[in-house]
Amino acid sequence: MTSANQKYDALTMRYLDGLCSDEETLSLLSWIAESEANQARFESFKKVWELTAFPMPDILNVDAALASVNAKIDAQEEQAKTVQMPWLKRNYKYVSGIAAALVVALFVGFLVTRTDSTVMMAASDWTHETPYMLPDGTAVSFGGEGQIAYDKHFNQNSRSVDFEGVAYFDVAKDANKPFVIHCGKTDVEVLGTSFLLDARKEAERVTVDLYSGKVRMTCKDKKGNVLSSIEILPSERGLYDITQGELSIMTYPEVKDEELKRDHVLDFNDVSLSTIVETLEYIFEAKIELPESHANEKLTARFTDKDPVEEVVETIATVFGFEVAKTDGVYVIR
Repeated sequence: MTSANQKYDALTMRYLDGLCSDEETLSLLSWIAESEANQARFESFKKVWELTAFPMPDILNVDAALASVNAKIDAQEEQAKTVQMPWLKRNYKYVSGIAAALVVALFVGFLVTRTDSTVMMAASDWTHETPYMLPDGTAVSFGGEGQIAYDKHFNQNSRSVDFEGVAYFDVAKDANKPFVIHCGKTDVEVLGTSFLLDARKEAERVTVDLYSGKVRMTCKDKKGNVLSSIEILPSERGLYDITQGELSIMTYPEVKDEELKRDHVLDFNDVSLSTIVETLEYIFEAKIELPESHANEKLTARFTDKDPVEEVVETIATVFGFEVAKTDGVYVIR
């Protein structure tokens, strides 16, 4: 699905809810008039709607809306000749029929709208290469299993979603309507930023790795009362310990140290020997001497902390044809 289709699918939902401004309605109907493919897309909307039992939403009067659009077209053609839609003006009745088909209450093929007015998307159902787009323009890139749910009137007065799983969020900026993600007993609140959210269902913690902007994490009790909150800055990780019910902040070096200790995998891809030696010294608590002349040599290899440090050092020496000796507990490479 192209980004253009995503944009107009989102605009369609606003139109269905009666939320489109005159300018947005003009944009939507202009898009319909651009090609037969766009017309066919709306025809498919109509077919889907005919197969559903969803009640017809209360939307703008189609004839009145189109009359307003044509008035704007005439005005713009008079003033600047910037809007050219002769096809739309010649085919008013046909477009009116297409617009009537806009009463369908779901995006074709990728949104499921329930009768309780909640839109839900599961990561397993999103097979497109592009991110999943929320009606406000926020992009959600799923990172495995998970799901997101929100009210169909999302972005009308507020922006709030329920989420579990792992996903990268690129939140559209709106200073008047903070974007709030509910993850069990913790909330993540942002105005416009990008971050990785890990809120897997069976996990013992919720983490937010922030890339830009600022995020507030809030901890709540069973009744929804706020117990504590923290603000996270770029290159920091916000952490909510579900077991302890506590919030904390980790710096980037702390995050890397934790990942190294937790993953138990040393995966080097074209990494300098000086960096590899520093990592080995940290993980194995060993002392390794590397001549400056070998510091910039590059290596691609994979080890685990279960491999004896002697074998790891000897493997590196063998690859480069170095010699290694152990003196007073120090591994000396030459």
